[in-house]
Order: sequence, then structure tokens, then C-alpha cells
Amino acid sequence: MSGIAAPDYDFASLSPYDFEVFVRDLLSAQDRLVYSTFRVGADGGIDLKAVSDKGWVVAQCKHTPSADRGSVLRAARKEAGRAAGMGFVPVRYVFVTSADLTPASERETREALSGVAGTVEVHGRGWLNAVLALHPEVERRHFKLWISSTQAVRAMMQDGVFLRGESRIQRIERNYLRFVHHEACEVARFTLEQHGCVLLSGAPGAGKTTIAEYLLLLWWHRGFRVIVDPRTVDQWWAWLEDDTPTVFFFDDVWGQTHHQDHGSRHHETDMSEFIESIVERQTGGTTAKVLIMTSRVQVLQETVRLSDASRRAMDRLAHCHVTVERLPYDIRGRMLFNHVHLAITDPQARRDLAASSWWQQMVGHRNYSPRLVELVVRRNRARSAQELIDDLDEALENPFEIWGASFRALPLVDQQLLLTLSLMDSQLAPWQEVVQRLGGIPLSNSHVDAALERLDGSWITKGLHADNRILALADPSQRDFLIRYLSVSPGAMTAIIKNAVSVDDLITVCRRGEATELENNLRLFSIGEDLFRSVLDTCARELLARLRELWDLYPCDAADLAGGSIREVTSLVEALTLIVRFHGDRYKAAGAALPGGWFADAMSRVTLLVDSVGMTSTESLAELVTELAAAVEGATPLWPARHPLAGAISEIRAVVDHAWCRHEPSIARHQDTGYEADLAKALVRYADSLAGLGLGPTIDTYSPAGVDAYLADHLEDYDPNEVAEQIDPIEDVIGWYFTDTRERLAALLDTDEEPAPSPPGRIPTVPPRPTFVAAPPADTHASLAALFRSLERPFDTREMASGQSVHCQHRAQPSSDR
Repeated sequence: MSGIAAPDYDFASLSPYDFEVFVRDLLSAQDRLVYSTFRVGADGGIDLKAVSDKGWVVAQCKHTPSADRGSVLRAARKEAGRAAGMGFVPVRYVFVTSADLTPASERETREALSGVAGTVEVHGRGWLNAVLALHPEVERRHFKLWISSTQAVRAMMQDGVFLRGESRIQRIERNYLRFVHHEACEVARFTLEQHGCVLLSGAPGAGKTTIAEYLLLLWWHRGFRVIVDPRTVDQWWAWLEDDTPTVFFFDDVWGQTHHQDHGSRHHETDMSEFIESIVERQTGGTTAKVLIMTSRVQVLQETVRLSDASRRAMDRLAHCHVTVERLPYDIRGRMLFNHVHLAITDPQARRDLAASSWWQQMVGHRNYSPRLVELVVRRNRARSAQELIDDLDEALENPFEIWGASFRALPLVDQQLLLTLSLMDSQLAPWQEVVQRLGGIPLSNSHVDAALERLDGSWITKGLHADNRILALADPSQRDFLIRYLSVSPGAMTAIIKNAVSVDDLITVCRRGEATELENNLRLFSIGEDLFRSVLDTCARELLARLRELWDLYPCDAADLAGGSIREVTSLVEALTLIVRFHGDRYKAAGAALPGGWFADAMSRVTLLVDSVGMTSTESLAELVTELAAAVEGATPLWPARHPLAGAISEIRAVVDHAWCRHEPSIARHQDTGYEADLAKALVRYADSLAGLGLGPTIDTYSPAGVDAYLADHLEDYDPNEVAEQIDPIEDVIGWYFTDTRERLAALLDTDEEPAPSPPGRIPTVPPRPTFVAAPPADTHASLAALFRSLERPFDTREMASGQSVHCQHRAQPSSDR
């Protein structure tokens, strides 16, 4: 790695606990011993402890970056007095301080500690930086050393591409001092290094995004460009193919709270292909492009169940999947301490928090999550320690209500805007589309702008994408709350339904409420989803009537569709299939019956449109029926044959056969003697699809042998390997053995120079869990108790602003041979 200058840190960005862990890791790496955090109480005299072949080694850490010579000496004398309470005499005693030491002050400090152990060492800031230069892996792990809220994070943003970049940067700035390194961070780092890809999954608020941002910082520090939540698919591939080492990050890759929270219907396919390309590059030994993703467990399970493309992607990611489970007790405690320590500056409040064991209930609570703690402490409305404790307790007992009071205090327009946004694209909601869906409230753009100003920074984030204004909820937990609010508020749900301006607006609503009582529709639902399904049953009449009204607004003749584009036709048929499906999901609810007259009219309009689409070649017709079949099957539910609306779905499926039988004979007559050539072109591309649908030529005036002869004579126009793969389905469609084509293929493939055998791909193995250099705390409860007792010390504002002074000059630059 090139471009790295020797570190020169003042260590002010580390909290006292962070400094202790840093020293633990540095000493472990330098001494090749396993140091463990061993704080047994306020007067134990031991911070770190290790065993060597000669006996016990004890280390004491003093995080005093600005301490003068006298302060360091007084601290050493105090520790010398405490050493008598250790109950044993270590063979070696290491006193480490973040203060600058001169040779004289180092000697005096060592003399003050004489007699504590057989050997006494004193190390200050200069020694720490010198040894750190020998162990860059320790530096990488402790990113608080080199990240700066005013320098490093902003520099990372300038180097990379961030959707909603400012909000992401603000989040990292806000949280990096509160970060606690734990085992899942190491497993994720190891996985990304080994496989070039990591998928972090877990429950809401488990800390997936925080770990992902930690990895982002590590790889940026190594010289990688950072790309966060890119939405322009073509640009993904441009970044993938260039020569710049790049780390891609997709947060909530398949949706924040539900499958297809994102807006693109093709997202799963695009994402699957992109994952495939990343994984293949790693198999080839290339590590210049790496991929980080996060997903909620429930969304991941649902995505894999509903999407074949995502299922294939997950098969490739089997060795890259890291589950972020419930954090260990000590990690939860340290996270809580970091948040409270940095948020509470009032001396009396800090003394009150240090005097009781309130934190034990919080850390052990069944609903504890890092996000919940962050939200409560960040909004910190408490005027006293007890009010903060009460706020935390209330949030843990009823997590959804953390946003309740704030939401109910908002004006109606703000509430409706947020509820509308909660059902839109979780990453990218265009401002104009949000405004369009607020049609039930008398508004002007200026009113919406005023609402956005009130909500910006607390409920929403704003940004630009392709020169368009975009909106998003600031936190996934807000989406959880808003969806739950809709689930128990039929009036609010009715307003959403009434203000929908397209079928797509309501598709996401309906998909959340798919019925589970139907046979074969196996699915795991949370209580929130049960509630959501119930409110849709209550609003079924309005919901389904609005769906039918919006479908009727589709352009349904060839003139309106500029000659009947295939995409428009298939979208229309897919929407009709979904409407029937959603009627079926609600079929037991009042007013949910599918009106027979409406459906008959809809089928007549679809048939008329399919009949009027201009088809000039068999290839374009094969594309039409292929796309139609995919649209219908993709929207078709897993219903039993006896379902009341199964017959309606069958009628829609019949449109595919109708399209082929309507157009294929006329195309054949129009082509006259050129039909064999036209058919051959279609077969090379669509034989698999046509064979699966049972479709083929319906006229008896063409010659199957002529198709065979044409294809054999024109094989140079195609990829012979592709034709060889398709030859069986081609013969199934035509009902003819393609003798000429097979002979010609054999000759071509036999004379082609055989490619040199490629080395076998690396067989992925389950990555071993990395071994930590430090043992777990010897007494977790006592260690945390001592940590929270330290709150009684006055707050040092230097800790809050410490990021201001951290230097970032030694960031790695990409090597020329990458």
C-alpha cells in the first residue's frame, strides 16, 4: 500500500474506554500476548492484564491528552498506591498515557512506579504512534483515530458518490464517536476481505448500517472510492468497469421495511446481475471492486421467497452473509454509555446518572437496540437525569411510540405528507410525485415547501437526483411507526387510497396486505403486518374501487399507445392481473367482490388492444408473448384451483395464446417466401419461451425443412454456441429434427480453436470467525458499573470536539498496480 505517512495522533478523538481498548489491541499485537480488559472496580488498579511465560503482566491506561508533567506524575503516584490492592506482584507493569512525555518526565514517572513490578515501563504519545506504525491493522480497526467530523468524512464524500449524501454524512459525523467495536464488525471485515462482498442482515435497529459505515470508512482509508446507494443502474456498470478501486454500499438493498419498498420493478434482476459480477471478479482474484449490503431479516426472507433473481443472488452470497444478532451485554452497555456520556453535559445530571444502577434495566431490556438508544438520547428533551431515564424506559417498553407524540403534534399537511412518503420508494421519492399524492388537501407548492422545511432534519431528508428534488424519511424506524399508524387508522388509509393517482401508487399498499389464509400462500407475518392487512379489509370497498378506476384511466387503444408498444401493453395486462389478485386477497371482506361486468369490459379492452398492436415480424411477436407471459405469471398469486377468482386469472393468461394466434398467421402471409428466415431469427432468441408456452407456427404453407436450411446457411450471423444451446427447444417449437443445422454446428464447433482451459474457480469456503487478540472482560458487570460511575467526572468539551483536531494526512492512495 502506498501513500501512507507515519501516524501522528493526539488520541483526543477516543473516549477513555476507546483508549483502553486501543491500548489493549496495540499491546496485544506488539507483545504477542492476549491482553484482556480487566476492570474490577473503581479502585482495582488494573485496566489490562495478560499472562506471559514468566507470569502476570498488568497495564494501566491514562487517557489524558492535554496533561502536563505534574498531572502525569500525580496519576502515576496514585496508581502506585493502588497497586497494593492487586493481591499479587506482576512480573511487568506497563503505564500508558496519551499525554506527551519528555525523557525526563518519562524517567520520573517510572521512578514513581518503582516497586510495583519486577519491570516497569512508561509509554506516552510518541511511543504509541511509533508502535502503531508497525501495526496498521490496529490503526484500521480503530477508525476513530483517523476519522474527523470536519475533515475525513467530508473528504470521503468528495471522493465518492452519495445519494442523499448530506444526510449520510451527518449520520456518520453524529455517530462515529459513539461507535463500539464488537465481534460482528470483525466478522464483516474478514468476510469482505475474503470474498469482496458482504451482506449484513438482522432485526430493525440491530446496528447493520453502523457496521456497514464502519467498513466504508476502512475501505475509504485504504484508498477506495465510495459509492453509496446509487440509483442509476447504467452508472453501476460504468463504475464497475473503470480502473478506480471502489466500494459499493446498498443500504436496505431490497427495501427498508417491506419487499419492493424501492420503486423499480426490475431492481431484483439488476441487483442480482450486479452481485453476480462482483462475486465473479473476486473468484478471478480481483479485489478492486467490493460490495456492502444491508437488509432486514424479514425483508430478506420475503424477497428470496418472491423473487427468483434474488434467490439466485442469495445462493451466490451464501458465504458472504453475516447475521447481526442481539449484541452481547457488555457491548450494549458501552453503546449506551457512549451516547449518554457525550449527550449529557450538565454536572448534576451526570452525578445523578453515576449514582444509580438505572442502566442495568436498559441494557438488559428485551427491546434494546442501538437505534432506539440513539434516537432517545439524540432528541434528549430531558431536563434532568430522571427524565432521560424515563424517556429511555418509555421508548424500550413501547418502541413504536418513540415517534408518536412528535407525529401527532404536526399539522395535518405534514402528517399526510409523511404517511404518503412512508408508502413510496424507501430510497428515492421524487418531490413532484409526493405533491401529486396529496390531492385531497387544498395545497399549493409553497405549502408543501413550508411543510418540508418544518420536517427537514427531524423526519425527512432532502436531496437531488438527476437534477430532480427527492425526499426520504430520515430513519427506517419512522417508516415502521407510520406504517403501524396507518394500520390502526382507517381514516388515514382511506385518504391515501383516495389520493392515489396511478395503479402503481396502490400496488405497494396491496402487496403489504396479501392474505395468508389461502392455501399454499405461506408467509411469515409480524403483528404489524397483521394489523395492516386488517385495515385494508376495513377499507376494501374504497381500495378496490379506486384500483379499478385508476386502471380505467390507462390508455387502451393503439392510437393512444403510439402504435401499441410492447411495454405499455404488458404493463396494462400486469396491472389487470394484480387488480384481480388484490380482489382475491380481500375476497372475504365486505364490498370486495370483483364486478363481473367490469372485468368483462376490461378483458374486451385488453383483447382489442392486443389485436390492434402492429406486429411486422415473428421476432417482435415472440417478444410480445414472452413479455406478456412473464407479466401475468409474475403477478399471479399462489391460489388453489378452487379459488373464486382462479377463473379470472385463467382468462388473463389466455391473452398470451390469443396474441400469438391473432398475429402469427398474418405475419406469415405478409412475409410470403421470407417467412422461414423471419421465423429462424425469432427461434434463436425466443425458442425457450415459445416451447414453454406451447406456441409455434399455425400455418401449413411454410417448410420446416426450409427453416432448418436457412438457419444452417446463416449460422455465421449468430453465436454458434447460443444456437447449440437452443437447438432442442427450436426443434420442439417446429416439430422437426434440424439435420442441416446440427451438421453445420458440429463442423463449426469442431474446427473452432478450443479455448485454453481456465484455472478452476476458487471454491468458496465458510470464512472462519477471526480470532481476537483480546479475551472477553473478566467481569462484565463490574466493568460496566465502573464505566457508568465515571459519569460523575465533569464533561470534558474536548471530547465532543475532538474530531476537529484529528489529522487525516496518511490516508492510503490507490496503488498504481491495483
